[in-house]
Amino acid sequence: MLGNLMNALMQPDSSGKGTVGGDMLSQVVGGLMPAGQQGGAPVNQLLGGLEQVIGGNPTTGQALGPGAADPNSPIMGLLGPVASAVAGQVGISPQVATSVAGIAMHYLLSSHPAAGGSAPLNLPSVMQQMVSGGVSAQTLQSSGMVNAVMKSTGLNQQDAQKSLDATFNHLATHVNKERLAGKQKAKRDY
Repeated sequence: MLGNLMNALMQPDSSGKGTVGGDMLSQVVGGLMPAGQQGGAPVNQLLGGLEQVIGGNPTTGQALGPGAADPNSPIMGLLGPVASAVAGQVGISPQVATSVAGIAMHYLLSSHPAAGGSAPLNLPSVMQQMVSGGVSAQTLQSSGMVNAVMKSTGLNQQDAQKSLDATFNHLATHVNKERLAGKQKAKRDY
């Protein structure tokens, strides 16, 4: 599911409005939403779910409150594997890693054209950086993401940067898996 979401982020339509081939983003996000919450823009629904987990909107520059989410919720199902990998790799608690992963995903989704508003990231550039080996420290710093992680988690700048690096590297593995699967499918269909 995470790979599908990351792949959907990479493929906005040519109009720039963010509709994805087969409306993949809507399908993925729709699959994450509990029954009865299907109305509205799918990207904004997912952003709302992430904000519940991380305690607010990290792109505002305001301090985030304590997040609260059902550990069995679909959004935690999305963040959990990323958080577990990052916590083990960086040596931070799973709760802190969940906040870091939630903030990173929030920034990515906020930058999708379907989210509307001003994008905190140049999404095509960030996705290209991800598949090429990692998002630059300058991108993470200039977007405000490092500061958002520091305010939310209490990590120092170095640990916030390291945690974000690990998060984006983990997300990149999902992007690359989806890209490879797509190429293999295209070869079979050919």
